[in-house]
Formats: sequence, structure tokens, C-alpha cells
Amino acid sequence: MMNIPTDLLLDVLVSVLLAATIFYCAVLDRKLKALRSGNDGLKQTIDQLNTATARAEVSITQMKQVSGGLDNGLTQQMRDARSLADELSVMVASGNSLAGRIGERNQSASIASSAPVAPRPRDKFAPMPPAEPALTPADAGRLEDGLNQTLLDALKRAR
Repeated sequence: MMNIPTDLLLDVLVSVLLAATIFYCAVLDRKLKALRSGNDGLKQTIDQLNTATARAEVSITQMKQVSGGLDNGLTQQMRDARSLADELSVMVASGNSLAGRIGERNQSASIASSAPVAPRPRDKFAPMPPAEPALTPADAGRLEDGLNQTLLDALKRAR
């Protein structure tokens, strides 16, 4: 074989390895540049995400404040509505009771006018009951109109 000095062989081998290392460093440098430029884009994306998150937090806080105010207003309106409903139910019950009494008086007046009742013997020491005036249909109509007007006035005041 040829007598090639070992020093030369080692120098060639080191030269080839150095060339491979230089080539690999150039490839690695290109990849690092690409990563850095992508990293800059990632930083921008993260900054945009942080900004959007901060805006969302502010919006959520504002929405909580607005909904709290609306809740208080609705609660007050519900209380007012319940109060008015209670008042109206009392008025309706009172009106129904009054209408029932008027109907009973009209009925007793019509029965009294159609069939005379024999007077009962009176105890001489018993007090005389007060005489109830019989309601005529005209009186009943005026009483009903007055009741309707009173209920209408009460409803207007309740508003």
C-alpha cells in the first residue's frame, strides 16, 4: 500500500469532520433564525391574547354591575306588584261582599213587597229594632255606581 503518512491522514480526517461541522452549523443557524422569527409571531399572538383577556375581564365586571342594578330594580317592581295585587284582591273581596249585601237587600225588599208578613207579637220590654230602609232599584244602581267609582279611583291612585 501506499505509504501515506499518518499525519496527513489525520489532517484529512479532521478537515472532513470540520467541513461537516461547518455545514451542520449553517443548517442549524438557518433553523434558529426561522425559530426566532416564529417566536416573534408567537410573542405578538400572546400579547393579543393578553389584551383580549383584559378586555373580557372588564366587560364581565361591567355586565355584573349592570345585572346587579337590573336585579334590584326588578325586585322592587315585583314587591310593588305584589302589594298592588294584594290591595286589589282586598278591594275585589270588599266589592263582592257589598254586592252580595245589596243583592240580599234587593231580594228581601222584593220578597217583602210581594208577600206581606204577619207581625210577630212584641215583648213589651224588648227594644224596638231599628227600621232598615228598603233599597229601591234606583238606590241600588246609585250605590253600585258609587262603588264602581270608588274602585276606579283606588286603581288610579295605585298606579
